[in-house]
Amino acid sequence: MAHQIDAFLPKISASLNNKCNKVTLCEETGPYVTCQNEGGWGGPNIDTSNITFADVRFFNLDQTAGIAASGTGTISGDVFTDTTHLTGTFAVGQTLVGVGIAEGTVITELITGTGTNNGGTYKVNIAQSVASTTVYGLALTGSYILYNGTTDLYSAVISAPTPGSFTILSEADWSSPDGIYQVVYTIIDDAGITYKNDTQHVLFICNLCNCKEELVYRLVNACDTKSVTKLKTQVDQMEMFIYGIKSAFSCGDFDTADAIITAATTFCQTVSDCAGCGCGDKC
Repeated sequence: MAHQIDAFLPKISASLNNKCNKVTLCEETGPYVTCQNEGGWGGPNIDTSNITFADVRFFNLDQTAGIAASGTGTISGDVFTDTTHLTGTFAVGQTLVGVGIAEGTVITELITGTGTNNGGTYKVNIAQSVASTTVYGLALTGSYILYNGTTDLYSAVISAPTPGSFTILSEADWSSPDGIYQVVYTIIDDAGITYKNDTQHVLFICNLCNCKEELVYRLVNACDTKSVTKLKTQVDQMEMFIYGIKSAFSCGDFDTADAIITAATTFCQTVSDCAGCGCGDKC
């Protein structure tokens, strides 16, 4: 069946748990409905049975949402061999993705690879065996495989292959700080056609919110006037930070939002005399 290439539009949402160390992804493409959801699964579009690869990637504001390098290669043990280099430059810290490659595979060392040479070798953090395939190097914050032939998070869903909204990944590891992240949801079908979600950014300020709640907790339990006054001022400051961050983000002023996040994080660490999730002992 011929698919409407321009019509299908994958949709995803992301959220963190209250400890800021787990991310949950909700697949929100939904089934095709004429005039209501013409980018949905089924109808003239593809459905989940057509997927050959799917993942969700997170990029911070300093990272470019795209492919940094590509090549046809293999992975044997902890060594990636870029047999035939195609584009860009492979480098330490890049995440490798491709059919059969373990999620979270990252280049940790250059062996004989220069980044662009045919036959160059690179050490990776996860030992595995991957036959010859196209390997992509990405500079990103996080990558979560949803389908690659080994992993399949679609077929068991009720109402597949044209599902409604569902939680596709629950509480996967997340270790990045508060910030603004671009979310790229990519699906490749059995005709080799690639689909991506519309440009999408998420705001994660879980740690800062936990910091404010910790200060509120201290305020409620404060016993003397001096402590109450000091803590009330700190809580008000955190509320101003959070309001400013959300306002700037909603207006698309990511630079301002990011600057306030940096200032708020420093303030939180100073007033709470700590660092990390929530800047308090309730994490």
